[in-house]
This record gives sequence, C-alpha cells and structure tokens, in this order.
Amino acid sequence: MTASTNNLLKCGAMKPFASSVECESRRGAMLPSPGEIMLVAALSYAKRGWSVFPARPRGKEPTTAHGVLDATRDETTIQGWWHAQPAAGVAIATGRASRLVVIDIDGATGEKSLERLQEEIGPLPVTAEVRTARGRHLYFALPERKAVRCSVGRLGTGLDVRGDGGYVVAPPSLHPTGSAYEWLRECPPAPLPIPLARLLDEHRSAPSNLPAGEKFREGTRNATLASLAGTMRRRGMGEDAIRAALLAENAAKCDPPLAGSEVERIAASISRYAPATPDRKAKPKDSGSAQWPEALAPEAFHGLAGEIVHAIEPHSEADPAALLLQFLAAFGSAVGSSSFFRVEGDLHRPNLFVCLVGVTSGGRKGTSLGRVRETLTQVDPEWAAKRIATGLSSGEGLIWSVRDAIEKSHPVRQKGHVVGYETVTEDPGIEDKRLLVVETEFAAPLHVMSREGNTLSAILRDAWDRGDLSSLTKNSPARATGAHVSIIGHITKDELLRCLSATEMANGFANRFLWVCVRRSKLLPEGGNFDLGEHPDLVRRLDHALKFGRTGGEMRRDDEAQEIWRTVYPELSEERPGLLGSIISRAPAQVLRLSVLYALLDESLFIRPAHLLAALAVWAYCEASAHFIFGDSLGYPEADRILSELRQNPEGLTRTEISGLFGRHRSEAEIDAALRAISERGLASRQSVQTPGRPVEIWKAT
Repeated sequence: MTASTNNLLKCGAMKPFASSVECESRRGAMLPSPGEIMLVAALSYAKRGWSVFPARPRGKEPTTAHGVLDATRDETTIQGWWHAQPAAGVAIATGRASRLVVIDIDGATGEKSLERLQEEIGPLPVTAEVRTARGRHLYFALPERKAVRCSVGRLGTGLDVRGDGGYVVAPPSLHPTGSAYEWLRECPPAPLPIPLARLLDEHRSAPSNLPAGEKFREGTRNATLASLAGTMRRRGMGEDAIRAALLAENAAKCDPPLAGSEVERIAASISRYAPATPDRKAKPKDSGSAQWPEALAPEAFHGLAGEIVHAIEPHSEADPAALLLQFLAAFGSAVGSSSFFRVEGDLHRPNLFVCLVGVTSGGRKGTSLGRVRETLTQVDPEWAAKRIATGLSSGEGLIWSVRDAIEKSHPVRQKGHVVGYETVTEDPGIEDKRLLVVETEFAAPLHVMSREGNTLSAILRDAWDRGDLSSLTKNSPARATGAHVSIIGHITKDELLRCLSATEMANGFANRFLWVCVRRSKLLPEGGNFDLGEHPDLVRRLDHALKFGRTGGEMRRDDEAQEIWRTVYPELSEERPGLLGSIISRAPAQVLRLSVLYALLDESLFIRPAHLLAALAVWAYCEASAHFIFGDSLGYPEADRILSELRQNPEGLTRTEISGLFGRHRSEAEIDAALRAISERGLASRQSVQTPGRPVEIWKAT
C-alpha cells in the first residue's frame, strides 16, 4: 500500500470516503490517484463488515468471474483487485453477506411510493443514505439470522429492495451518466424496522431464513437436492409437493441456483419411486414386532432449535429427541400467545403438550429438561423463575395459576339500608398468562384424573384448545382468559399404560399430547461440561426470536409450504380405527403448531417449506412413538391385561386362570367381551383341549 493510501486511510478515519483535497489539507499528503481512492473506499467498507467486489468503471456490472458471489472482506484480495483494475468502481454485496438491506428509491416516482409506504408502516428511522444518479439508497442493518430477498417494485413503483444475492454500487464510484455516488448521511445503518421487515417477509416466496453460510456449492447441488427429494418421497409426499420444496430450497440454498428445469427433472425422477412409508391402514403391530422409533430425521433439527440441540447433545446423556421436543415446548411457553395461526374459527398458538416416555426410569428425561431450562433462563429469567410450575392436581388449581382478577359486587349501606352496589377487586389475578407445567412424575396427575368429579382432564383440554378456562364448581370463583398453558411430562411406558385410563385415551386428552420415546443416548461417567457462555451467538439469536414472536401477528404459509400442506393433509387427517387412531387423530393440528414454532425461531410470520418439513419430521417420530407405546393397547383395560398375560405365558391360560387375573371381580360377560375384542383383532386364539372330564378352553397369544 502506498504512503498516500495510508495517509488517506488515516485522515478518513471518521469519514472513510473523504475527498483527496480534504485529506491534503489535513495531512499534507500527496494527492492520491483515483485508483487509491477506490481502494481506500473498498477497504473501509470491508472494515465495517461489508463484503465488496469491483464493478465496471462508470458502470454497474461486476468485473470478477462470479460477480457478487466473489464479494469478500479479505484485505489482500481487495488490494489485488484494485491494483489490477484501479479504475473499477466499488460494489457492496447486500443481504446476509454484509448484514445489509438497501432500499433503492428511483426518482420522483420512488419518492411518492416511499411516502405511501410510510403512511402504511410509519416513518422510517434516520439511517445511512447515498445519493445516486436518479435517486437515493437507504441502508438498513439486517438482524442476525434474518434474510431478505431482492425484489423489484414490491414495496411500490420505483422502490427496489437489495437483499440476498444482490448488491449496490457505492461511493465514490461513478454512475454510467458520469455522476458520482455520494454519501448524504454517513452513519451506522439503522436496524431494519420490524414493520418493514414484516412487509418484506410477505413478499418473499422462498424459504430464506437459513443459517449464515449454509449453501450448496457447485458439485453438490444435484446430489443434495436429490437426497432431500428422496427423504420427502420416502415419507409419501407427491411430485407436486416435492417440486415446490426443491424449487424453494434451490432458490435459498444453492450457490448459484440450478436451472428450474433441472430441479423439476430431479423431482420427477425421484417421484417415480414408490413411497417407503408403511401402509397407515394396516393394523398396528403387536408387541412381538413393535419397534423403537427410528432416529429423528435431519429435517427436524432445522434452524436455531437444531443448533441448540447439537450444541448440548455431545455434553449430555439425554436423547436428542428429548432435548428437541422439550426445547420447542419451553420456547413455545416463553414466547407467549401473541402469534397465532387461524384455522376457520380456531386460533392455534405455539403451546405444546409433550410427554417423554422411557422404557425404564433411566432415560435421562430429567437431565434433558435441565439443559433446556438452563438455555431459556439465559434469555427470560423472569419466565424461568415465576412461570414454571409443578403439581397438577385439579382443574381449579390450574385455573388459579393463570386466573383473571376476581371482582365482586358489595352492597353500599346507609343507615342500615342498601342504597347501591360497588365493585371490589378481591384478587388482582395473574398478569402473565404464560405457564409451563412440568410433571417429572406424570403418573401422579393421571391418577388424579381417574377420581370421580375431578375436572383436571377437561380443563387441560380447554387449555390446549383455547386458553379460556372456567369451572362449574360452586366454590371456585376463579376463571382465566387468554391463558397460555404448556406441559412437559415424564413417565415410563409401563406407568403410562397402567395409569392412563381408557376414558382419557378416547376423550381427546391423549391426542393433545406429543408422545415421545426417549432413552439414554450415551454414557458420560464424569457428566457433561456444556457451558452456554461459550455460545453467545445462540443466546443472542434466541433472545431475538423470543422478542420477534412476542410482537405478535397472524401467521400464514407461503405458496410453496401451502402446496406441500395440500399434499400431506389428506394423509394427516385420515381417520384410523382403534385406540392408536384416536391417539394420533390430531396430527394436522400438531404439525401446524410445530411449524409455527420453527417459523418463529426463524423470526418469520410465514411458515415456509423448511419449517413444515421440520414439523413433519418431528410428527413422524411422535407418531412412531405412539405406535411403540400404544400400538399393542386396545384401550380396553380388561382386554389389555389379558393380552399382556397371554404374551408372558406362551403355553396359554385357561378360562379359569384368566378370570383369576382379576381376583374373580369381573363377570363372565365382561371376560367374554374382552376375549372377543382380542380374538377379533387376531391377537389371540382359543383352543379346546380334551381331558378325562369336560374339554378345557385355553387361550394363546398369536
């Protein structure tokens, strides 16, 4: 670097693009060449964290082989470019490459559109501003983990957006007309205003909320998209949905994107294969063939949730599924009920009911919860301290934890006569309606619900559905409106099947839960050493996601996600017979809520293909868990007990021995009905064995 360039950098520390005359007057340095002025500008932009590349002199076209994709902040590369082509202008890559969004205002038409835009969303903040040949550029700082695509005229005629994949020519470059780009206001760019971010979000058509740097480069694009298509096909998705998802992923992740015809060819090729998903209409497997669910698909670990789980997982014996589902439930509780998705008259908010089910008590369910709670405490200590509770025992107790103010009318007396009434607030109620109920011994509330007259089951169903809770109990004046109740439960499979009554299995209580099979993932004799302080970026992004979700708003699917939803909805909503059918009958609603959470974690009010695919992956695991947990159960306590005993006694049980299982407290008709239920499902058969006396009836599991 020449002496004059060094001097220019020094004197331009406050105004990096100070003219050579200004620098000469302040430092007495030699007048720098035009090439040195451009180099200084490029280097100063790079020091701000903006990626730059050279543009054609008195033009806008890149001069490097790959254009904006070559943009960099590397000083050596930048110096080499401008030493080789000193007359080149300076271009800045926008979007995530520089954490910048630039609004291009083109002439009087653009100014009028900007006025209309500000009438709609409010005045834009003062920010960095550049004069162009025909208008202005407004620079805004793009939040971490946010993405904005380029668009032309989407905000109004003459208003263009420069985001991911785009760039702007910057001062002191020359426009083709010969005029120079010039800073009108040189200051740090103001943060992208939330109303403007939402408006830009609406105009995006592809899932761009992706981790920084997550790109499929040349040589890997076809294979990666084909692999993704194979995953979707194995889950039974049709060609139209696969095509829509691949086109969205291609636009967002491939660098540079493949031609649309090539993406469509991949979708068509993979769709020729038969889906590998099992026939949902087939009977549930019996215990001899019931399998532990396959591991969560990679799509389930999309975005911030996946990154947090992957950061914790090496330092914990907990099942990744336990970490992920509890994190989603806890985040959904902490973010509150401001954001929602409307389905006809119902509003689905981001609250989940999750129950971890282990084969034994050694599934490290509590360990996983501790890690998740530690993470959320970093960003919302008040929620962690005050809005997590345990001890579900009655519906009235739950209402009291999220109650509205209790007011009563009291008579006003004068001289012994009632002359009027006044309203007195007897209890101020609970202002924060968020509540995460954690039951590490979930068998306890299940026992409570079996008691006659207990209202807990009904109130919990209302809490999942609406959040407006009340009880008809005479001595319970409390009610709650807008309650945002989430639940995390822990239980073993044996306890669950023993304690969950047939009524709760069938009345809609069980299908409001996501049932999650979990087990120890590894042995760590010395314990883990996870330190959240080593991941400040995760904490910062989680804090941003919580704040975004609390700003509230109605959520929708974008066009590509809607196309996928149309494809999978018939299968999700298909009615299935038996107990398992009732347990998983809320599949569409559960997938919807999961997709809402993934979208909010990406700071988006639009559900995109990546969010929906993540939700479908989680649901696939939960459904497989339900098969493992409930697939053997008939929802008929007597029949379930008999079938369990038959499987433990391969030689079979006589009718007398079966009656003895219940201490002879079941009638002959009840035993007959239970055996008939087992026999009709092909789970057991009856044999008649000749004896010296009367034939003996023996039942054996098939």
